[in-house]
Amino acid sequence: MKISKFIALAALAALTFTACEKDTDPVEPVIGLKGALVLNNGNWGANDASMALYNPETKTVTGGVFFNASGRHLGDVGQDMLAYGEDIYIAVNNSQVIFITDRDLKVRMPLEVTKDGVRLSPRCFTTGGGKIYVTFYEGYLGEIDPASYNVRLTEVGPNPDGAAYAGGNIYVANSGGYLAPTYNNTVSVVSASSFRETATIEVNCNPAEMVASRDGRYVYVTSYGDFAAIPHKFQVIDTRTAAVSDLDYDNVIKIAMGKDDEMLVVTGDYDENWNVAGTIWKHDAGTNSSKGKFTESVISPFYSISADTATGYVFVGTSDYISNGDVLFFDASGKQIDKFDSQGLNPQKVLFFQ
Repeated sequence: MKISKFIALAALAALTFTACEKDTDPVEPVIGLKGALVLNNGNWGANDASMALYNPETKTVTGGVFFNASGRHLGDVGQDMLAYGEDIYIAVNNSQVIFITDRDLKVRMPLEVTKDGVRLSPRCFTTGGGKIYVTFYEGYLGEIDPASYNVRLTEVGPNPDGAAYAGGNIYVANSGGYLAPTYNNTVSVVSASSFRETATIEVNCNPAEMVASRDGRYVYVTSYGDFAAIPHKFQVIDTRTAAVSDLDYDNVIKIAMGKDDEMLVVTGDYDENWNVAGTIWKHDAGTNSSKGKFTESVISPFYSISADTATGYVFVGTSDYISNGDVLFFDASGKQIDKFDSQGLNPQKVLFFQ
């Protein structure tokens, strides 16, 4: 969920949709996650972020699984989710907390990171070198030690969004906008060893999502432009030279890394109702080459895409910003296996557990 664009949409939806996970007695929690775990953004300011679990064997979905397991609500805007070791990390942006849970979704600890007495707003995760990295929208990159959950911070550019680990560095997209006076157009390069910014790379205006090839040669970055004169762009950074090249895709809105270095690239544009029809392409991240369409289906209203690097499964979230979203479930070949209700508003991220 890109704040500078989508907050207005979520705020509009809040006028007509304000339901939270219901304050009912928790049902028996799921023990040992299996299937597709869905994180729903919820509505900005409505404190209705939620999670659901889809069972691919029975083709059933259970809503409210975080509340059922922990007896507490996620909060305001479920932003990103990461599985690492035996833990699951859940970034809740507007509530300024990262929930760390076990594989049964029982909360080990709520991680609230502060700087100079101010709580920070977590955005996006990435991993590398045995550490977990998270961007904070106030202008910081955090490094989480998964053994101790200790956090250290380093300053990057304004309003960092996506991040990617490559070759001993963390690349951070500094979006600007929203909290900053103007959109930014830089990527910070942070050394994992010194945990300091060592360089900045100029990219297109308002960079957002990032992924890296497995060998660390290429880092890919989407950017939204200024929603006026400066267009969307999809660019690649050669980490050996820091050279930036434009890629030949129009209006890229989302990317996700799948199996065997196959990146999913979603293109589309918004209609008069702020819905987008998304076309999904395949791109070989290791060779930086296009592989054609992932599926012939045009998905509307497209909202999000997640991919599982082990199975190649792809999950596409849809949303009208008013009612529960759907999740479309594809195999690695692009064949749709199923479609299910996300049990919440704005399905943002899906993790798959076997």
